[in-house]
Formats: sequence, structure tokens, C-alpha cells
Amino acid sequence: MKLTFGKTALTLCALQLAFVGQTAQAETLKASLGVGTKHSTYLAYQSFADFIAENSDLKVKVYSMSLLSLKETPAGIRDGLADLGFVTTGYFPAEYSETNLAANLSMFSTTGRRVDVPGAAMAGAMTEYVLGCPDCLAEFQDQGQVYLGSVSSAPYNLLCTRPIADVADLKGAKVRSSGGNYTRWAEHFGAISVTLPAQDQYEGLSQGVIDCTMAPASDLTNQALAEVAEYTTLNVPGGVFSGTGTSNFNTGVWQGLTTEQRAVMLRGAARMQAEMTLGLHRVSAVNVTGADDIGVTLVEPTEDLLAATDAFVQADRAVIEQQFTEFYGVENATAKIAEVSALVEKWKDLTADIADDQDALTQVYWEELFSRMDPASYGLAQN
Repeated sequence: MKLTFGKTALTLCALQLAFVGQTAQAETLKASLGVGTKHSTYLAYQSFADFIAENSDLKVKVYSMSLLSLKETPAGIRDGLADLGFVTTGYFPAEYSETNLAANLSMFSTTGRRVDVPGAAMAGAMTEYVLGCPDCLAEFQDQGQVYLGSVSSAPYNLLCTRPIADVADLKGAKVRSSGGNYTRWAEHFGAISVTLPAQDQYEGLSQGVIDCTMAPASDLTNQALAEVAEYTTLNVPGGVFSGTGTSNFNTGVWQGLTTEQRAVMLRGAARMQAEMTLGLHRVSAVNVTGADDIGVTLVEPTEDLLAATDAFVQADRAVIEQQFTEFYGVENATAKIAEVSALVEKWKDLTADIADDQDALTQVYWEELFSRMDPASYGLAQN
């Protein structure tokens, strides 16, 4: 859209932007992160803040669980309680239906051609999809936010109080699910899906409310689940959590930054996307490698369970398409699902040999994604 202003209006607009820019320079930006300070996501956010301080005249103060909860963050950014923050779109299925469509396809990252770090591929695919999806960007605009990329967790495993290796073992098991395709996966194999907030997993496992939770192995230490989940079944259900806006900005704050400041933010966002994704992957990898040290027994799924999971993911595409079309009004869902699938395969190739190299991953995220977000124009058309 092109808007034409008179000379006076342009001058006034320039003065207003200059004033806001000066305010942003003088103040420390408030970043809201709804996880604790021991979480690897917090460490990546703190590293992002250090990068911004070292490379610009801005500072970022990270508020860990003390400013806004994960559910409060989108509204808090919109209303100016936080200047930027970690937005979890999955908590808001209607507000972010276009973005959540892509996030609900995360099992594509762990089926078909398997890669060592599926989260790295999914984070790239998710970010590229959203940046090329006007409907997705409009959702963030409507919420007063500027989108700056997505992060992905490590693959989901079954963290259980008893061993689960085959399809028969799942029948009747009480499995905590975050909803959507994970609920359908559990019920497809005869398990009983139980809805619990992530913060209630520990209590649910310890009290026998659930037998298993579907979560990345990083939660064995990030959420201390190793204390109550003695067994971890690898590679199922698979998928990652990628329904995020890693460092979404309040629109007015973003527009008030100078072009140079926005350029540094984009560099920092690319760096944080790699660091945060690899941080989650590495904690999971350490927990798997050192399972004995934390009192966890690893369980390998049978080939039958793996093959049945792959078949479920392919069949579930039609369910996701119908759900997002009928319940959330997403148009052209078939084409959008095909695009996400193609992007996941593209990013499996792009990250195949570098996925555990933070500098290399940062560079590919920068070259393929963030360098294409012009700091002189990206996010400035949003009101």
C-alpha cells in the first residue's frame, strides 16, 4: 500500500518518528519471557540482550516470569507493558490461526527423511513461511506486533513412568498432550489423552494422573521431569514445538527505532533463533546421552510404532486441513500445507551439515531469512 501525504504532514510525521526514536535510544527495552532463568531459552535471550548492548546504543532487560506470563505476553506487548517478548501462538488458536496452521505441521520435520536436528530445519521453514505469508503477518499486525522469527524445540519423546515401546504398550496409557495432532496421535494408538498445562506435568506424573507426557528430552532437566519420569521413549511421537514469535516487537516501539537499531535487532534475532533452537537441542542431546546419570532409562520404539507414526502424520494432513478450514476460516489450506511441507524439506537440506554449528546456523538464517527483512521498511507499514 502506498500513502500520499502533503509536505506538512510528512514533516510532522518525521518529527514524531524522530521523537519516538530518541525516546527508544534513551530507554532500556523491556523483554518479556515467560520461563525461568535456568531454562536454556532464557540463556539465549540474555545472550541476545548482550549482543544488542555491544552493537548498538540500546539495552534490553529480560524479565523472566516477572513481567508477563506466556499467556499474557501477546496482550502485554500490544498494550506496551513489554517492548518485545516471546509469543506462544498456540495458546491463541483463533488469533493466530494462519501461523498455527504451519506450526501444527511440525511432525513433518521428524518423518520421512530423518535429520539429526529437526528443530533447526523447522525453525527455518516456519520463519520463511510466515515471512512469505501475508495472512500470517496480518495476524501479528492486528495484535500490535512485528514478527521477528520463530524458534523450534527439540523433538518430542514420551517421558513416562513405565516403558512404552510398541503400539500395544500405548493402549490405555494416560498421556499428557498439548492438543491438536498430539492428542490425535495418542488417541489413534488407543491411549487416553489428558490435557494438562506444561507446568503441571511434574505433579501429574508424580501423582499418577498421567503415565506419560509428550515433551522434548530437554524437559527432563529444564522442567526436572527426570525426577518423576523414569523412562524416555525416543523418536515418538516426534514433531517439535514451533508455534512461536521469538522476539516479537510492539509495533510502535519498532517503528520508533532508527534504521541502524532495527538492523542490529535483525542481526540479533537471527543469532538468537540459532542459539535458542540449538540450546534446546543440546540440552535434549545431553539428557539422552547422559540418561543413566539422571536416572532415566532410554526405550527404543519398535519399527512398527515408527512406521505407524509416519503413516499417521501423512493421514493427519487431511484432518488439519479440514480443521483449519472449517473452524478457523483459513483459505487455500491445501496449498499452504503443501508449501510448509516443501519448506521443511528445503530446510532439512540447508541445515543437514551445519545444524549443530551455531555460527553456521546463524549465518544461514541470516542469509536466507533475516537479511531479506529490510530494516528501512520491514514492519513500518503496520499501524
